[in-house]
Amino acid sequence: MRKTALTAAAAALLTAGLQAPAWAAAPDAPTDVTIAWADSSTVKVTWVDTDLANSLYWQQPGGAEVKLVDIVSTAANEYLFPVTVFPKNLDKAKLIVKSSTADGLSDPAPSPEFDTFIPAAPVLQDANLTANLSTALKWTQAATADATPNDPLDGPAHEGIEVTAVRPDGNTESVGTYDAGTTSATVAPQPRPTTLTLSSTSPWGKAKGAKTVKLGTLTSGMTVPASALYSNRLAIKSWLFIHSTGNIVERASGIPVELQARAKSTDAWKTWGRYSGNTTAAFDTGIASLGNRQYRLWVPARKVVSSNIIFLTPAASTGVKSSKTLVKIVSGGFSPTVTRPGARWTFSLKVLPAVTVRGTWQYWNWNTNTWYSDGQLQITKGSYYYRSDPDSELGTIRLRVVVPTVVVNGLTVNANTSPGYNQTVR
Repeated sequence: MRKTALTAAAAALLTAGLQAPAWAAAPDAPTDVTIAWADSSTVKVTWVDTDLANSLYWQQPGGAEVKLVDIVSTAANEYLFPVTVFPKNLDKAKLIVKSSTADGLSDPAPSPEFDTFIPAAPVLQDANLTANLSTALKWTQAATADATPNDPLDGPAHEGIEVTAVRPDGNTESVGTYDAGTTSATVAPQPRPTTLTLSSTSPWGKAKGAKTVKLGTLTSGMTVPASALYSNRLAIKSWLFIHSTGNIVERASGIPVELQARAKSTDAWKTWGRYSGNTTAAFDTGIASLGNRQYRLWVPARKVVSSNIIFLTPAASTGVKSSKTLVKIVSGGFSPTVTRPGARWTFSLKVLPAVTVRGTWQYWNWNTNTWYSDGQLQITKGSYYYRSDPDSELGTIRLRVVVPTVVVNGLTVNANTSPGYNQTVR
């Protein structure tokens, strides 16, 4: 920049008021024009001249020059340009420095050629949830054609890969940055639902990948009847809700679910039924009632891949629901129910589970309208049969059988009482 010497000042006084001759020479062009990154978003240009004013230009492909700034002679021989000054994705560009005096502009002094390419967007290849609900990502990235290889503004230190997350509230946040050339990363667990996007980054800008990862939520519920008879189907109903964005419920079907059960809280869960669930209506997840158990619906981790989305939901389960199983009275009663004096009759009973156990007789007291216990009967493999002697006692008797609590295959089956059965002799 111009810092006027005394001799130059004297010459100026001697020639003051005189018109410059037509042969006055233009200033010498600057030398040693350099470019470098001042930081991740600013290009620094430096040059050497004889303390003159300067004008800076950028040269478009094809040679046209666009003025960027004029610089006074008292300023330093450098200038900082924000990257927003330059068009993106130019294969070749230059900065031009010209010295300026009253006599005109110098010849252009160009910087080294450089490009303003944004690296190719990463292409998501796969995504999976880890055990701690982090997200493992894999991607590829095409090489960017470079017409100015190894130019002063090239360098992996200023390029990389960024993973951003769109939060449930709609805000976007960076959740990971990785060096150029990286092709995999694991992102820490995120609030859900969240959408992850990969982008290439450079000082010139970002290129967002087309394929995203949606980290959704899956909630489940179920209703379990409080009790059921042994071997009868326990009519369990289940439902699912899946969210991938905000409060929107995804419509989905064919979702694998498992009905799990255990005898008591200290036991491990065991899968007893596998079903296909959906998010549009409650669906049946019933199972045979084989003893007192606790139940839950288990939904394994889910991964759905489409052309532009990998949708991941972690494993989920309902709360614990309990149900009791009662001994099933399959059949029973007198035959015939009405007979004449001196005839024989039979009494039979069949129960499930088909265990061998002692039941209790109960008789109806017609005077007090109450049941009272009177002796036991041997039920063998779930059956009892009795044939009477000739019966001449007139009147009606009413009885029932109490089958006690039993344990079958480690599961408790609760006691149950048969209906009352009548037998009349008249």
